[in-house]
Amino acid sequence: MKTTTLIASLLLLTACTTQTTHVYKPDGNKQCEPAITSLADSIDQLTNAGIKAVTSNCAIQTGMAVITVCGAPTLGIHLHEIAASDVQKAKELGYEEASNLLNEDRGIGYEITRCP
Repeated sequence: MKTTTLIASLLLLTACTTQTTHVYKPDGNKQCEPAITSLADSIDQLTNAGIKAVTSNCAIQTGMAVITVCGAPTLGIHLHEIAASDVQKAKELGYEEASNLLNEDRGIGYEITRCP
């Protein structure tokens, strides 16, 4: 009886604690041009694929240089917290794990910003 109760308790606890991770995708916007994609578009893309975004933010990659000229890409990204079990589905949509942006030696990462 004690074993059954213990197993049931463990199953309930693990069901309630979903592991999450952050994924990102470049926002596709270009310098000197109006934004072509919004954070809402990015959320919709995930939702339509059956992926629930726990949190979503606009962000910018840091520690990288970018050419400053109209028409060149920006360092803007859309950042979402999703269930770790959905990472592969997100990758199929072109998202990458945000942990790939982190490199303490080179200072590469990201910073949450206001959406354009």
